[in-house]
Amino acid sequence: LLIVGDVEQLPSVGAGQVLKDVIDSGAIKTIRLTEIFRQAKTSNIITTAHLVNKGIFPSLKAESGSDFYFIEAEPGEDIIQKIVKLVKERVPQKFGFNPVKDIQLLSPMQRGGAGVIALNIELQKALNPHYTSGIEKFGQIFAVNDKVMQTENDYDKEVYNGDIGVIRHINQEEQEVTIDFYN
Repeated sequence: LLIVGDVEQLPSVGAGQVLKDVIDSGAIKTIRLTEIFRQAKTSNIITTAHLVNKGIFPSLKAESGSDFYFIEAEPGEDIIQKIVKLVKERVPQKFGFNPVKDIQLLSPMQRGGAGVIALNIELQKALNPHYTSGIEKFGQIFAVNDKVMQTENDYDKEVYNGDIGVIRHINQEEQEVTIDFYN
């Protein structure tokens, strides 16, 4: 049996931290890959991550040409405002990205001031001028041009947990949405 995974990623949903628990048990031989291919070896993202993993507090000063940024924010509304500005203006202007299509924001929690729910509401208001003309489902408004993520597998429709798409049509009468999932 060969098990492959990354214990440095976010914990599993549901079953717990199976891979980490198996490795920590010492019951099986493990091999760790240490070379990173997503960023350059000199990437400040990588060097900062290595420092954090070693328990060393990294430098948070902005360096010219760096790919690592630290933005200080006060708890609450200040965090939301800064995140919305980053997604809507700063990142698209600096890198030429489309804020809806090219940027994916991750939050480690569902609820709270900077959780997924609050961020989705504020980003929808900032990025979708049609957000008020949608339908309400599950306590949330869904509108044409909203970016959405599938949260469970639907094998019949060939749509899977984590698939991302954009709402293209809303049938108000049937309360149904048509989503164009990215391939």
